[in-house]
Amino acid sequence: MNPKPPAVPAAPGRAQPVDVRLIGDDQAVRTLVTALQQAAACGPATYKPMRDGTGTRAYLSVIVPADPAR
Repeated sequence: MNPKPPAVPAAPGRAQPVDVRLIGDDQAVRTLVTALQQAAACGPATYKPMRDGTGTRAYLSVIVPADPAR
């Protein structure tokens, strides 16, 4: 089972999705995901507890704009 949200396919030379995994304190991870979602084109985040139970893992896709110089 793949816990990450599906990446959005992109054509060559266009914006590219990047799958991101964040690991850390629950509140810090959720705050960073919220900031990313407000600042960039991001898919919904999937949250999972860390294996040792001390924090949170978040998975999401971030759309990175194409290089305008190309």
